[in-house]
Amino acid sequence: MSLTGNLETFSLSEVLQLISHQGKTGVLEIETGQGTARLRFLEGRLVEAWPDRRSPAELIGALLIRAGVITPTQLAHALERQRRSLRRLGDILVSMGVLRLKDFQEILALQHRETVYQLLTLKRGRFRFKDEPVELEEGTSVPMDVGELLMEGFRQIDEWPRVREKIPSDRVVMGRVAGVPVPADLTEEERRVLGLVDGVTTVQEVADRARLGRFRGMEILADLYDRGLIQPVGSGRARRAEPVRPAPKGRWMDVAAAALLLLAAAGMVRLGTGGLAGREAGSGSASWGALGSARDEWSRALARWSRPAKVRWPPVDHDDTSGTSSSLKRGRR
Repeated sequence: MSLTGNLETFSLSEVLQLISHQGKTGVLEIETGQGTARLRFLEGRLVEAWPDRRSPAELIGALLIRAGVITPTQLAHALERQRRSLRRLGDILVSMGVLRLKDFQEILALQHRETVYQLLTLKRGRFRFKDEPVELEEGTSVPMDVGELLMEGFRQIDEWPRVREKIPSDRVVMGRVAGVPVPADLTEEERRVLGLVDGVTTVQEVADRARLGRFRGMEILADLYDRGLIQPVGSGRARRAEPVRPAPKGRWMDVAAAALLLLAAAGMVRLGTGGLAGREAGSGSASWGALGSARDEWSRALARWSRPAKVRWPPVDHDDTSGTSSSLKRGRR
């Protein structure tokens, strides 16, 4: 089956229901002014959903960073290894010891669901479905029921206005209300979100780190606000102070040398001013000038010592050259 059209006359939900009801296998592309999203189906069930033509590895990598699972440096190392070995990004991160496979599967499924929910809000664009073989990544891809995705997507569209009344901006910072005990009837998801509220992290970052999706995280925050457990405390994110790193040994030598110079200059001042009555005034002036110069050098050395040292990350290890698969050669994860 080959199906083309535009979303103004044939909604995306109708397209998805048709693919699901007929149990089709293939790829659905949705073109908008912001890019082209790609959804892959296996026998009518969603296997993957990517929001645009960017590398899927970079998309899931960014989501892993926002979820607090990995760091940007770890992602950069993993992507470099992937370019050389063509292994799956999840496998590389797991082999690096920075990610559990279960966490990768959870974030990957969340990425696919969030893409569908976002696409359901589109009113304009063109779509094209093409029958073609679709492989299932064993241990990674989890087929999803289209009907359940549509029901949740429609619920989110209906509930967003209510949530936005409580939380008008993603940059709102929530804090715990002092003296209010945690209710015993909170669900596991609600406890997870409440535990991330710290008076510093924005609501968007809380939703990302809770790994529940943008809407669900915001919805829980709105409910916690209604129950008087949290309250707005500001906007944006407070900058955390960078830790002061130990200075290299060479900087200690600079400081010590400047200190000796300062002591020597002070001795000159004592000698110069002690015999000032019987000597020319220029001797004392020279001594005071030497003291001022030494004091300036001491200040510069101390400033260099207290300045945080730059950290140079180790080079990427390029020893991963095995595990090539045909599906990854096509640019998938």
